[in-house]
Amino acid sequence: MIIRNFILSDLDDVVRIEFDVFDDPYPIDILVQLYNVGCGFLVAEISGMVIGYVIFWIKEGFGHIIAIGVDSKYQDMHVGSLLLEKAIYIFHRNNIFKIRLEVRKSNIRARKFYCRRGFVQVDEEDNYYNDGEAAIIMEHSKHET
Repeated sequence: MIIRNFILSDLDDVVRIEFDVFDDPYPIDILVQLYNVGCGFLVAEISGMVIGYVIFWIKEGFGHIIAIGVDSKYQDMHVGSLLLEKAIYIFHRNNIFKIRLEVRKSNIRARKFYCRRGFVQVDEEDNYYNDGEAAIIMEHSKHET
């Protein structure tokens, strides 16, 4: 498996994964817009097929994980972990040591995934998602060394 920068020809695979794993997937135009504004956008690839992705950026002085998605056939194979580790590495390389993300309150699996990787819950935001569900705000901090 390789982790590499997203290119526009990966878009169909990313959209397929979005619709496979999320109840409220990002529309294709939002994904293209995130790419066009210069967000970090990495994909995991096996034998020429994209099986996962991470989208991230710097927002208000924090690293911000926008989305991580892994094809359901490749979950529990450390794909998401490798993508997250690479994004964190890029943040640290750019002197960003505080990283935040939002996750659905009901998404216990994702919350546990992030906790195992050093994220802690720092807040909760009611009515964050379109369907009214709250978001758990999680943060990962590392002091400069």
